[in-house]
Amino acid sequence: MTHYLKDFTELLPKRPDLDELKAKLLQMAEDQGMADFLWSRAVSKEMVEQRVEEELTSIMTANVASIIEERSLIDPGQIEFLGFVHEDPDDAFIAAVRDAVQVSFVFEAAQYAFKDQARQYERAQKKNGQREDVQQLVENLATSHPALAGPPTMHALDEMIAGLHASAPWMSDVSTWAYKALRTQYISGNAWLNLPPVILIGPPGCGKSTYARKLAALSGAPVRTLDAAASNASFTVAGSDPTWNKSQAGIPLQEIAKTGIANPVMIVDEIEKAGIMTASGGSRVSLPEALLGLLEPSSSTSWECPYTRRTYNMSQISWIMTANERKGIPAPLLDRCRVFYIGYPGKKDLADLIRKQSAGRLYAEVVDCLIARVEAAVANGQRPSLRRIQQLIDEAAAVAQDPVLH
Repeated sequence: MTHYLKDFTELLPKRPDLDELKAKLLQMAEDQGMADFLWSRAVSKEMVEQRVEEELTSIMTANVASIIEERSLIDPGQIEFLGFVHEDPDDAFIAAVRDAVQVSFVFEAAQYAFKDQARQYERAQKKNGQREDVQQLVENLATSHPALAGPPTMHALDEMIAGLHASAPWMSDVSTWAYKALRTQYISGNAWLNLPPVILIGPPGCGKSTYARKLAALSGAPVRTLDAAASNASFTVAGSDPTWNKSQAGIPLQEIAKTGIANPVMIVDEIEKAGIMTASGGSRVSLPEALLGLLEPSSSTSWECPYTRRTYNMSQISWIMTANERKGIPAPLLDRCRVFYIGYPGKKDLADLIRKQSAGRLYAEVVDCLIARVEAAVANGQRPSLRRIQQLIDEAAAVAQDPVLH
């Protein structure tokens, strides 16, 4: 079962379709009863009978004639008589005309509704600004409800957490916390990924970002990574006013528009290096400042985008931030996040990780040699990052594929 975030944003009016409106109102009339439906729209029985009389005693209008033919209200052999004056029509023919006249009143109601919806649609289009790129983003985000991704059942959630723990057992505290948070949510019927904001603090190369990406991959949610050290301005996350040069929407909103998923995993690497930026007027425009409104439940459910000038429910995003140290992380950000301190993998975890990543790629003797090399480096205080370990495995696998020279 696919879940949708129905309060993500106010949907734009759908471009009206006259044929759809006719079919919809006709079905309503048949369900409600034709006479009652017409009466609710100020069409009395007398008005119907007057028009029936006009259709029978004068040249029949093309509108009524086409309805009779399309709905097969008379014998096919009599169709050629439509459009003429009928001096002595039989009861069946009169009934057919009456039916067609009633349908014509329904179609007139559809015409009025179509004109009204067309005006609303045009007003909505003009209201959203004239810039084509802004309008396109608004339409992408506001023509349908975005979906919510995640394990579809409690059993699938159990399997996701088991896979997550197996990939990084030294982060078991984080996996346990995530499982408890999601299990409570799933019990209440919200079967999708939506973790509270979290900050993982640990030495470089201990697997923080890899863990976050693994969580996203196992859950089925899209993932986007931001480097706070490289892009530390607020507009990276929040977006900027469309009147600015090279303005754009924030990356979270871009991701939702691109994937149609309302709960992506947003990874912010090295958040402690974001620093503080101020505008010429003295206001803060740094990345952490922009994050606060997206992390707070009370504001994230109705978050206003400066680029589209519309509000969105951004509360379903899972924010995972990483840092090499606590120093430099603003206190307001720490207050809004669960903080975990991650250590470097132990000897057993490292060996298991290398064997798992080398499975089917390297001979056992090569794997044992690689494990010994990594353990020696750790013992000498030179801990290789998990990225470097993966590179060593890739390099060894590449060498194993080289042709043997005679």
